[in-house]
Amino acid sequence: MVTTKERKSNLIKWANECILKSSIYKGGMICNESYNGQIAAFSVSVALSGLKPAMALYYSDKGSSDVDKKEIVKLLAGMYSKDKKTAVDDKSFYLQVINSNGKEENDYQRMIIEYAIALKLTIRTFKFKKNEQKSS
Repeated sequence: MVTTKERKSNLIKWANECILKSSIYKGGMICNESYNGQIAAFSVSVALSGLKPAMALYYSDKGSSDVDKKEIVKLLAGMYSKDKKTAVDDKSFYLQVINSNGKEENDYQRMIIEYAIALKLTIRTFKFKKNEQKSS
């Protein structure tokens, strides 16, 4: 059985590995500083709206944010793959979560909040490319 300390250590390690392999990491830094806020906002969105609405919002990402929120779902799917030791892409992961019910849904919510918190803590250790100001 994995201890809580080991679990937390694994979560941070997986978050770091997923970020380094993601499209949001380029040239030794996170390509847009807004990812820091969007990742932090994800777990809050789950707490306020519920897991399925938050996942749907981030997966469809038709909002006004200057980052692709779907990339956050990809990071979560990557962490899930490492946690469960089985490869899953973002679409399969999204569909598993959206189609879950009862205890399975509760288990996903607990895991995804753990993943999101680990991502939130880990992303803050990276350098960020500053957003360019848009001229009017």
